Amino acid sequence: MIRAALTPRSGRTPQGAVAVVTGAAGAIGTEIALALDAAGAHLALVDLHRDGLEAVQARLSRPAQLIAADLTRAADITRIREEVIHWHGACHLLINNAGVVIVEPFEDSRTDTIETELNVNLLAPALLSREFFPWLRLGRDQGGAWQQGQIVTVVSMAGIIPIAESAVYTASKFGLRGLMLALAQRFAGQGVLVSSILPGGVDTGMLRHEATHGGSPLNFLSEPQTARQVAQAVLASIHRPRLERYVPYGDGLSGRLAMLWPGLLPRLTPLMNVLGERGRQRYLKTRGLTEVIPHDSAQTP
Repeated sequence: MIRAALTPRSGRTPQGAVAVVTGAAGAIGTEIALALDAAGAHLALVDLHRDGLEAVQARLSRPAQLIAADLTRAADITRIREEVIHWHGACHLLINNAGVVIVEPFEDSRTDTIETELNVNLLAPALLSREFFPWLRLGRDQGGAWQQGQIVTVVSMAGIIPIAESAVYTASKFGLRGLMLALAQRFAGQGVLVSSILPGGVDTGMLRHEATHGGSPLNFLSEPQTARQVAQAVLASIHRPRLERYVPYGDGLSGRLAMLWPGLLPRLTPLMNVLGERGRQRYLKTRGLTEVIPHDSAQTP
């Protein structure tokens, strides 16, 4: 069994912490893993694809625990907790990062695709948070000072502003944001911090799929962020815990202001779509992408 080494306290730091990262083989997950590795954390990396995890491992400075698992299966989520605790004997950070968007008109959606989005984006973070809570609440000793366990969840700006082209994705992210806000209140006196990261469009394979397959123009209202910028927000929330961080901050501010009067959305959305479509066309051009017929197939990037 490998146990995390204790290090001198210097504010909140992931150094020596056992960190579980889901969706670790994706663009954002990889950057989170690299940042945590550089900060001295002991990593348990979770993804559906073992080969992707091995590619991430090759870029790390120390061995990580690699767990291939399907987050739509409750049994796999229990197995993740069992394997992490068996290997490390602890869990101090849970990074709920895995997510999926399936671009299809809601009225043509299939039961299995709806279930996939809800299971990966909402149910899996809920189950993982419950599974690891007893270990997170134990915290850890850092140079004689106690440091709380923490859940950091990558939500989405779709947890603030509804996206008509991705209705189920929107529902999953509204639910995920609500779950984390509720857990932050519930766990406040139990030794576990809860933080959410709400990025706008992030330049990943998933966003490129949306750009070419009829995804929402709202993803392109501002310049898409990089996966590294999201990872930096995750690390910032560990060093300086905050209930929510918005990437970029301006998108979060405008989204929250717009939702003060949700009845105005039918009037605001057409204008936002026009502005976003201009951004989408710039994105396609600068990256040499070609648009295909929208909604020609449902696909998980």
